[in-house]
Amino acid sequence: SQVARTGQELRGTDENFEKLVEQASEPVIVDFYADWCGPCRSIGPIIGKAVKDNKKVTLVKVDVDENKQVAEKFKISSLPTVKAFHKGKEVDTFIGSRDPTFIKNFVEKTGSLAADSKS
Repeated sequence: SQVARTGQELRGTDENFEKLVEQASEPVIVDFYADWCGPCRSIGPIIGKAVKDNKKVTLVKVDVDENKQVAEKFKISSLPTVKAFHKGKEVDTFIGSRDPTFIKNFVEKTGSLAADSKS
């Protein structure tokens, strides 16, 4: 089921992005990154841990070098760019490196949307 994905880290691609993110029933955080991006490497594990601890959101990581269509669709020009989606709509975003407290709060705020999705 869809809900079994929460707390997990999935790989987003041009092919599966719509299914994983835009059609998801749970809130989804998308980490747009590139392997050559230093700040991406530093916040990646922090986001992963926050999502795992939160258990209400799914993390989808998108390598922008390999998935140019998705990167273009969301006009990703700076890395890392992190976006939150709920019910197919973008609800929040931040760009660049952030401290663990900021990231934890971002994930919790996104996770709190899950409570509203019962209606």
